[in-house]
Amino acid sequence: MFLTNKTEAWFFWVFFPLALLAPLFLEQNEFYVSKITTVVILAIFVMSLDYLIGRCGMVTLGHSMFYGLGGYLFVMLAPEYETVNFWVYTFYICVIAAAIALIVGVVVLRTSGIYMIMITLAIAQMCFYFFSDSIHWGGNDGLFIYIKPETSIFGLSFFDLDNVTHFYYFCLLSLFNCLVFFRMVLRSRFGRVMDAIRENPQRTTALGYNIFLFRLASYAMASALGAYAGYLFALQYGYVNPSMLSWQLSGTALVMSILGGMGTIYGAIMGTLVYEGLHYSLEHLTEHWLLLMGIFIIALVMLFKSGIAGFLESLLEKRS
Repeated sequence: MFLTNKTEAWFFWVFFPLALLAPLFLEQNEFYVSKITTVVILAIFVMSLDYLIGRCGMVTLGHSMFYGLGGYLFVMLAPEYETVNFWVYTFYICVIAAAIALIVGVVVLRTSGIYMIMITLAIAQMCFYFFSDSIHWGGNDGLFIYIKPETSIFGLSFFDLDNVTHFYYFCLLSLFNCLVFFRMVLRSRFGRVMDAIRENPQRTTALGYNIFLFRLASYAMASALGAYAGYLFALQYGYVNPSMLSWQLSGTALVMSILGGMGTIYGAIMGTLVYEGLHYSLEHLTEHWLLLMGIFIIALVMLFKSGIAGFLESLLEKRS
């Protein structure tokens, strides 16, 4: 089984069954189905960032660049008023995003620590201002997606992306597949080498591994999945704009990852659920919700020093 400990197994068998049943209780309220769909998409994005930072040791504030590019690449590639195949354009977007990440990675991975944070932030902001100032790509207003792709395979279609419930289940399936994929990567030889690089790069180099190539491959993989999440977000709301590339989104995703438990992968889902739950609850409670949000986040970080997933793991270990 791809699950690594009791806490992850517990979370898996609680979260996904509840997530499958959620639309049945919200059938008459598409707003809430759409809201939890957004949370699921953000969880994919945070998961890709969590892998990059927590398991590869590459701290970045520019991951949102790929999230935004996922949406913009679809607008650039797809005919404006024609129905295209979702799977074909998913392949295009992920491959192009990975290729861009390889080019960017050659530059940023020659740095580390605070220098890597600054250079990834700078590149992401360059991309943000390019689209923000570009009249051709809609400027600050962005662009609309008028027709969503169809998902047929050999003439068979199981999801209608125009249907809110179908789209939710499709995103949930994507989240499940991403979790399984990352678990397979972490349990593989490649994942073990990445763990070794994070813990002791000098000794890993001495063993004959080219740590730069391993890091570059991980960077491209995480960036492609970040772009996939941005692609799903653009399809859900039918538009793309420069805010999807902003450093604030990278910072928010980093907070979600820390809340969930850095490096646990499944903790990214927990962190996203908690953060978005607080966000929705507090913004409807008072106009000063940002102050309360900050207080809650500080309290949670101080209470769960290893994140929510880390706290639950230590709790279950004590009981066992």
